[in-house]
Amino acid sequence: MYWVTTLKNVFEKIKQSKHLPQLPQVMLKLVKVCSNDKANIEELIEIISTDPSLTSKLFQIISSPYVNFPKEVNNIKTAVVYLGLDTIKNIAISSSAMHFFSLSKKLPGFDIIGFWYHSYKCGLIAGKIARENNLPDPDAFFLAGLLHDIGRLVLMQTFPKEYGTILQTAVSEKQMTQAEMVLFGVDTSQVSAWLFSHWNLSSLTSEAVFFTDESLDKIGEELVHGKIIYMANIFSGPAPMEDISWLLPLTGISEIRIGQILAEAEDEVLEMAKNLGIKLQASGDKDADGAIALEMKNLALFHGTLQNLLGARDIPAVLDIIQKGLKIIFNVSRVFFFFLDGKKKILTGNCSPEDKNYKIVRRIAVPMSNRTSLLVKSLTTCTIQTSFQTSKDTKSAISDTRIIRLLETGGVYCIPIVLRGEGLGVMVLGVDKDFLSNLNLNRGLLTLFSKQAGMCIQNIGFHREYAANVSEKKMEAYATLTDKVIHEINNPISIIKNYLETLSLKLPDKHPAQEELSIVGEEVFRVSSLIEGLSSFSKPKIGGFELIDINRLCTGLFDVLEKTILLPRQIQSDIHLGSGIPDIKTDGNGLKQVIINLVKNAAEAMKNGGKIDIQTRFLPESAKIFIDEKKRLSGSIEICIRDNGPGIKSCIKEKLFEPYNSTKTGKNSGLGLTIVHSIVKELGGQIICDSKQGQGTCFSIYLPITPNRPAS
Repeated sequence: MYWVTTLKNVFEKIKQSKHLPQLPQVMLKLVKVCSNDKANIEELIEIISTDPSLTSKLFQIISSPYVNFPKEVNNIKTAVVYLGLDTIKNIAISSSAMHFFSLSKKLPGFDIIGFWYHSYKCGLIAGKIARENNLPDPDAFFLAGLLHDIGRLVLMQTFPKEYGTILQTAVSEKQMTQAEMVLFGVDTSQVSAWLFSHWNLSSLTSEAVFFTDESLDKIGEELVHGKIIYMANIFSGPAPMEDISWLLPLTGISEIRIGQILAEAEDEVLEMAKNLGIKLQASGDKDADGAIALEMKNLALFHGTLQNLLGARDIPAVLDIIQKGLKIIFNVSRVFFFFLDGKKKILTGNCSPEDKNYKIVRRIAVPMSNRTSLLVKSLTTCTIQTSFQTSKDTKSAISDTRIIRLLETGGVYCIPIVLRGEGLGVMVLGVDKDFLSNLNLNRGLLTLFSKQAGMCIQNIGFHREYAANVSEKKMEAYATLTDKVIHEINNPISIIKNYLETLSLKLPDKHPAQEELSIVGEEVFRVSSLIEGLSSFSKPKIGGFELIDINRLCTGLFDVLEKTILLPRQIQSDIHLGSGIPDIKTDGNGLKQVIINLVKNAAEAMKNGGKIDIQTRFLPESAKIFIDEKKRLSGSIEICIRDNGPGIKSCIKEKLFEPYNSTKTGKNSGLGLTIVHSIVKELGGQIICDSKQGQGTCFSIYLPITPNRPAS
């Protein structure tokens, strides 16, 4: 290849050019397919085959010394199979995001859609002629035809300023080739052949591409590869039917069959253009290019947001990612979330903690019975609802009006969060009327976005609920088993007690056997005590519910605990009482037992002293206000017992509330937290433990102000 040595400097500079232009519609199609979990190799190959630039990127990678592919690659399928779907997806997404239409901005006079039309048609014709002649590996001919002009893109990318002058003066293919030789010392076909060689493609293929601009006399002396690419290049030009007669000597195919091949190729090009959304007659449509650019950008950003969603570990993180994604992709400044509480049949509000109305939104609730609410309509019908589509005569729900005021926008755009037919909630976007059309154009992407968000929310909720259910089922199983054990043991114990009393009465007071009977009686009593301990967690003794002042209860209890348990162990203590805590309806004695057990456990763990704090507070976001009705849900209170002790070992923490899971020994050891859990559950509340070894432990008790006691 003589041009490689004589034009070394030109090709060295070309090597430094890393980016080739992409046909945006092809990249758009590829990104959409890549976002589908059911994408397959054949589908990707079909799309990749339509884009010369993308195909060249594949061969740049496959020919890299870092890949070290053991055999020659002559077709797209081999490259795709070797690189794998993940690599292809990465190429598609990164290329579409970083280099969209970069060449068209540098060289606005270049018709990249016309370039695509010619290249793709040339590849189709070359492959069809190869099949007609029963040549091996017709895909290699398609590849050569598709990429025969890739050198032009490389020259444009490497020398954009110089090539701009060519585009201004040259009006025909011949003039462009001549101008390339004058400016660069090489033309398109030579650069294409050099690239083929650089990519380690077949030497026959690179030779065929090299001679596409030769005269008919010289090409007649070349091998069949060169003849086929030469013919395909001319047949994909502006007047293919006029060239059939003088090209026939290069092939044994009849003139009629050649005409059929050209017609078939043209139909396939038009069909592909239609599928990709390419307007061949309006390739310079800047508005269309701008729309494609916007959608490409949205898809690339959307992909990044989805990646972040997959890494979210809790609901606040999911909401934060969704909010930022909507801001970046759709320029939506504010969004509220309303999640369905199936038990209470209400939609409860939530939003970013950074939102100035965060506290207000967290207290808002919309009952599912309110059929006039756009939020309820959106979730029940699984459709997007907007306040701008309602007529003037239709009376808006009070909740919709107030939510719009909180969003400080002209209206709302409600997107249901539905997954596998299950309604999870609604995303409420604050929008103005002039922004509505943009969202409507992206309804498909917004729906997909909400589904992905729903999937993440449901997965997080499922894992939490599953863990809670497993724990509850274990406790229920323990309780059921304990009830049976207690019942079975109590009967023989009662009989043994009766017989011991009978024997004791029959014998004289000073009989030697009386001492043995007394020892047996004490052991039977110890067994009874153990059984009573089991009964306390199986069926905790909860009295009648009454209104309790939590702060007063904790203060009185704190004084007793401080004197009897904490000070003797040199443990400092403090109590922080929240303001505005309403009286709650609960069992005071049961709650005292819970607090005593937790404080006692913490004190026993701190053998060298430490500190224990008790804190109470009302959870304002738990008190929900129905906007449309003069009604509210009372909410919950929290009692925290925190220590700076050694923390709980992970092996203990995993089974924290299970019976006999303890490091202590002695009577009823390991039942304390089990009893605490059972009592809190009977009070209609919840207890959560947060502990890290070496950093202390915090038990948080959540109690409803007006509880619904669990069924027996």
